[in-house]
Amino acid sequence: YWSLQGAFFETAAPVHRILVVDTSFSMRWQGDEETLFEEAREIARSIVASSRQGDAFQLIQISSASPQKLITRPSRQQAYILEEISKLQPTQEFGNAGQALQAALEFLGQAQELAQKEVIVISDFQAESWAPQQAEQGKSRILSLMEALSKKATLILKDVGVAEESNLAIVDFNSKSVFATLNQPVRLSVTLHNYGLLNQDAVNLQLYVDQQLVNQKQVDLPANADTQAEFTHQFTRVGDHRLEVRLADDRLPLDNHRWKVMPVKKEINVLLVNGRRSTEAMGRATDFLELALSPSLQEQPWQGIIKPHVINEGELATTELSLYDAVVICDVALFTDHERDLLKRYVSRGGGLIVSLGEQVNVKNYNQTILQPEQGLLALKLLDRRGDARKHTTLFEFDPLQYQHPVIEIFKGNPDAGLETTHIYEYFQTEHPPDTNTRPVLNYDTNDPAIIEGTLGRGKVVLITTSLDRLWGTWAIWPSFPPMVNELVLYVATGKWGSRAVRVGQPLEIMTRENQLTLTPQMIAPDQEKYPLRSVLDSSNESRTITFSQTLLSGFYELDWGSAATENTLYAVNVSPQESNLTHIGPQLIPAQYFRRPEGTESQQMEVPEDRTTQAGLAENLLLTVLALIVVEQLLLWRFSAGALTFLVVMLISSLSLFFLR
Repeated sequence: YWSLQGAFFETAAPVHRILVVDTSFSMRWQGDEETLFEEAREIARSIVASSRQGDAFQLIQISSASPQKLITRPSRQQAYILEEISKLQPTQEFGNAGQALQAALEFLGQAQELAQKEVIVISDFQAESWAPQQAEQGKSRILSLMEALSKKATLILKDVGVAEESNLAIVDFNSKSVFATLNQPVRLSVTLHNYGLLNQDAVNLQLYVDQQLVNQKQVDLPANADTQAEFTHQFTRVGDHRLEVRLADDRLPLDNHRWKVMPVKKEINVLLVNGRRSTEAMGRATDFLELALSPSLQEQPWQGIIKPHVINEGELATTELSLYDAVVICDVALFTDHERDLLKRYVSRGGGLIVSLGEQVNVKNYNQTILQPEQGLLALKLLDRRGDARKHTTLFEFDPLQYQHPVIEIFKGNPDAGLETTHIYEYFQTEHPPDTNTRPVLNYDTNDPAIIEGTLGRGKVVLITTSLDRLWGTWAIWPSFPPMVNELVLYVATGKWGSRAVRVGQPLEIMTRENQLTLTPQMIAPDQEKYPLRSVLDSSNESRTITFSQTLLSGFYELDWGSAATENTLYAVNVSPQESNLTHIGPQLIPAQYFRRPEGTESQQMEVPEDRTTQAGLAENLLLTVLALIVVEQLLLWRFSAGALTFLVVMLISSLSLFFLR
């Protein structure tokens, strides 16, 4: 391959080019004529179209969940390369720039016969991707990768970023309630962010439920700040509901929507396990708890959502626990290994368990079964009792720990509820091994835990270190008792629904029930694409789990179990709010010499280091000189005068070429 540019007889040596094209969702920003991604793709096309014969290309996209390495081997087939570039589409993913640069560095080890190498990155250079604020190590890794690339190749950054960085986005849509109950109002919180320098007033925010507009409000959004908004909605139908909040579309419409799934139940079924039988009124260990959860009157039956069912401790081993959203153990003396394993499996699959103590409790048995470090449900140890409920010589009160836990939060600013004036006369002390996943919900004024929370698999376990009756204190007859135990039951019951929301690219984890094992489920994506599913045995909790990883689009995913008897399950997938911040990294963090604005690509073949070009030209000129001297030798043998003249001409041209190469 020869060229007359530069020195005489200089070769335009083939180049190994690695194209890195940003397909993250910030590249969907809509300009006056095209999106940033469309501009980037056109630049990539023009680079390939204007390449010389013999140039080799590889292609990488900046994404996170989607495959980044698209053309994995150097290709010299221009039509194939252009076709692969045409197939590129903007994703809805966060851009992992560091991972893409690492892939480019690995690609440079290929096509070693091509000495000239270029890495061309076409991106909007959005700051969240290129200089992650969450971790300094992310930023330094990107800079070190750029330095490594520039030592092995010519690094060229084609910047298609926008000068205007304003953008409105919904960055969170949530509720403190994991599920709603029929005909009960639910509060929905929305977080919006104005990524701009100007205030935006009276922005219309809409709430859709099952694709119907049900509420809207005007929200003022100050510049470069979060703003909270709130809706209240009451559901009239049991089952999963599709919730969506919307802003009017702007130049980046993808983050003007956010989705949420709200399961709605008619009732919460709770199993109460009584450990102390009695013929006296309110004498059983579960009586006060049952009354607090369902305060029925003879003339007016309980109409609430929590439906308690009481059994005696001997019936626990034969009860189907999966029928209940939560189980509450009340002053049960001891557990067998079989009962412990039943409870452990129930909790690990999402069930909620509350264990309250009392006079009947066998400390040694508890520490060897449900509180056993390796096989138990909570990583702690019961110690001696403190206080004496019979003599009432010592009085303990609750310390709400600044109302930080969501169960305790309802009592904040409400001293008349009586939480801090509750009198406890006796409780069990506990010992916590270091580095456990337990935390206190409520303490006594002695700093000993009164209520401790832990997690096991998908479920929650709560230990109450005193009794739920009036034998060890006044709590069961105090105003704080009914709201507290209702909140505790609802709190532990949330695990059964699992997580119904993930971000784009994150997998959905679905635990199957026994009656679903014979079904043939499929996942229906937002674009109505259907994916057959299969469950895998999880040996840790002896259950089967479905993992669905194709969450590449935001919106609602519907799990169709393939049976009319089993209701479909909904999941919500949302984009990462990191890509909504269009702040441009610019040359203040990346050395300016790497940047090339996308004004054209006609000169990109010449963007190679001078010493590399000179070395290539020198070697090629020497090779040409040697070839010419071979011809001269034959001319000298045939006719000396002609050969001598040719020799002088060759040496003159070679000297001039070397002169221009300096």
